[in-house]
Amino acid sequence: MRFPMILAAAFTALAATTASAAPASYELRLEGHVPVICRVSLDATTASSAEPTDLGRMTEFCNSASGYEVRLTHAQGLNDAAVYVDGQKIQLSSTGVTLISRSSTAASQSHSLRLDPGADAGQVGDLSVNITAL
Repeated sequence: MRFPMILAAAFTALAATTASAAPASYELRLEGHVPVICRVSLDATTASSAEPTDLGRMTEFCNSASGYEVRLTHAQGLNDAAVYVDGQKIQLSSTGVTLISRSSTAASQSHSLRLDPGADAGQVGDLSVNITAL
């Protein structure tokens, strides 16, 4: 009877040693692929190109990890017109495309826009905003 008791004790000790040798933590990796989505909208539907005008709120969203840029498209050849983004003056480019917002990471932001045509009153033309992932 002594032999089975010794064997049972040895088996119990071996099982306890094996259980305690297992790792204390595990790692689980979950990977997914999300498409890049960028969008921008502007509240205003019309604006005066003859006098300073509030364009409303511009809302931008882009989930690109590298960031994004928002550009305002307008008439070419402007010398004096400007847009104010959250009170900061940005001179409109004579090329017809002006960078008005940039983020180096994914973001969701909202900005107040105001157009000041200055001496270029009546020449600003149609305005549009475009967002591009970087």
